[in-house]
Amino acid sequence: PVISMPPQDVQNFTGNDVIFGCEVSAYPMPHLEWKKKGNKMFLPGDDAHISVQARGGPQKYGVTGWLQIQGLKKSDEGVYICHTKNKHGATYASARLKVIDGSSPAFTAGSRSASYSVEYGDYYDHSDDEDEEEYESGDYEN
Repeated sequence: PVISMPPQDVQNFTGNDVIFGCEVSAYPMPHLEWKKKGNKMFLPGDDAHISVQARGGPQKYGVTGWLQIQGLKKSDEGVYICHTKNKHGATYASARLKVIDGSSPAFTAGSRSASYSVEYGDYYDHSDDEDEEEYESGDYEN
């Protein structure tokens, strides 16, 4: 297996959410799992604030996996490992999570999502105009 996109180091404040991503490919299809360094169990385990998701692709014989940690705690700090294997071998890549105590008003989820919704709104309105012009000028009778 080959890890084409390893997880990246991340830091965030307690109470916020983080997501690690990992893209792997191999033939036959690789199996992708997450671990926290120092723990024998694969994640998510029985921890309700940690979730793991995977989907096929984007390349053929590829798998993309995510590890999401919601409501960060100081105890979440550490090294997270994306581990992949198939019958021909195994490999892994890791990334470090740094959790900063407290929160900063400049980095609250509310202010980020507000700025995203404005940008998305502008984009959405703009694409609507283009779609209407496209449909009006198109010839659909053939």
